[in-house]
Amino acid sequence: MAVRVELCGRLTNPPALRVTPVGTPVARMVVECGERPGELPLAVVITGENARTLASTLKTGQAVTVRGMLRALGGSLRPKDSAARLFEVVADEVSLG
Repeated sequence: MAVRVELCGRLTNPPALRVTPVGTPVARMVVECGERPGELPLAVVITGENARTLASTLKTGQAVTVRGMLRALGGSLRPKDSAARLFEVVADEVSLG
Protein backbone atom coordinates (compact mmCIF):
# COMPACT_ATOMS: atom_id res chain seq x y z
CA MET A 1 0.00 0.00 0.00
CA ALA A 2 1.35 3.44 -0.93
CA VAL A 3 1.00 6.43 1.39
CA ARG A 4 0.89 9.94 -0.10
CA VAL A 5 2.37 12.66 2.09
CA GLU A 6 2.85 16.40 2.07
CA LEU A 7 5.67 17.81 4.22
CA CYS A 8 6.49 21.36 5.17
CA GLY A 9 9.87 22.03 6.70
CA ARG A 10 13.41 23.37 6.27
CA LEU A 11 16.40 21.85 4.48
CA THR A 12 19.18 20.69 6.77
CA ASN A 13 21.72 20.76 3.93
CA PRO A 14 21.76 21.49 0.19
CA PRO A 15 20.48 18.63 -1.99
CA ALA A 16 23.16 16.10 -2.97
CA LEU A 17 23.01 15.42 -6.71
CA ARG A 18 24.23 12.28 -8.45
CA VAL A 19 23.57 10.77 -11.86
CA THR A 20 22.74 7.07 -12.26
CA PRO A 21 24.68 4.93 -14.77
CA VAL A 22 21.80 5.36 -17.26
CA GLY A 23 21.95 9.17 -16.92
CA THR A 24 19.04 9.90 -14.56
CA PRO A 25 19.69 12.81 -12.16
CA VAL A 26 18.85 11.99 -8.51
CA ALA A 27 18.82 14.57 -5.69
CA ARG A 28 18.71 13.58 -2.02
CA MET A 29 18.03 15.97 0.85
CA VAL A 30 16.84 16.00 4.45
CA VAL A 31 13.85 18.12 5.48
CA GLU A 32 13.24 18.85 9.18
CA CYS A 33 9.51 18.94 9.77
CA GLY A 34 9.40 19.52 13.54
CA GLU A 35 8.92 22.75 15.42
CA ARG A 36 12.47 22.74 16.84
CA PRO A 37 15.79 22.26 15.02
CA GLY A 38 16.70 18.58 14.78
CA GLU A 39 13.12 17.45 15.21
CA LEU A 40 11.54 15.00 12.74
CA PRO A 41 14.13 14.89 9.95
CA LEU A 42 12.90 13.05 6.86
CA ALA A 43 14.96 11.96 3.87
CA VAL A 44 13.61 13.11 0.48
CA VAL A 45 14.64 11.89 -2.97
CA ILE A 46 13.58 13.32 -6.33
CA THR A 47 14.60 12.19 -9.81
CA GLY A 48 14.71 13.66 -13.30
CA GLU A 49 15.46 17.20 -14.45
CA ASN A 50 13.72 18.60 -11.36
CA ALA A 51 16.50 17.01 -9.31
CA ARG A 52 19.16 18.91 -11.26
CA THR A 53 17.27 22.22 -10.91
CA LEU A 54 16.66 21.79 -7.18
CA ALA A 55 20.27 20.83 -6.47
CA SER A 56 21.48 24.05 -8.08
CA THR A 57 18.95 26.37 -6.42
CA LEU A 58 18.03 25.11 -2.92
CA LYS A 59 20.11 26.17 0.08
CA THR A 60 20.43 25.04 3.69
CA GLY A 61 17.65 26.45 5.88
CA GLN A 62 15.20 27.18 3.06
CA ALA A 63 11.55 26.40 3.73
CA VAL A 64 10.17 23.79 1.32
CA THR A 65 6.97 21.87 0.70
CA VAL A 66 7.34 18.28 -0.51
CA ARG A 67 4.63 16.10 -2.02
CA GLY A 68 5.20 12.43 -2.72
CA MET A 69 5.07 8.84 -1.55
CA LEU A 70 6.39 7.50 1.75
CA ARG A 71 8.73 4.52 1.30
CA ALA A 72 10.16 2.26 4.01
CA LEU A 73 13.92 1.79 3.78
CA GLY A 74 15.38 -1.60 4.36
CA GLY A 75 18.49 -3.60 3.66
CA SER A 76 20.84 -1.86 1.23
CA LEU A 77 18.61 1.24 0.93
CA ARG A 78 18.98 2.23 4.59
CA PRO A 79 21.60 4.96 5.07
CA LYS A 80 24.55 3.57 7.02
CA ASP A 81 25.16 6.91 8.78
CA SER A 82 21.80 6.97 10.57
CA ALA A 83 19.98 3.94 11.89
CA ALA A 84 17.11 6.30 12.86
CA ARG A 85 16.10 6.99 9.24
CA LEU A 86 13.67 4.22 8.46
CA PHE A 87 11.64 6.06 5.82
CA GLU A 88 12.15 8.40 2.91
CA VAL A 89 9.80 10.39 0.73
CA VAL A 90 10.00 9.81 -3.02
CA ALA A 91 8.96 13.29 -4.14
CA ASP A 92 6.74 14.15 -7.08
CA GLU A 93 7.13 17.86 -6.33
CA VAL A 94 9.35 20.09 -4.19
CA SER A 95 8.52 23.80 -3.98
CA LEU A 96 9.70 26.78 -1.95
CA GLY A 97 7.71 27.73 1.11
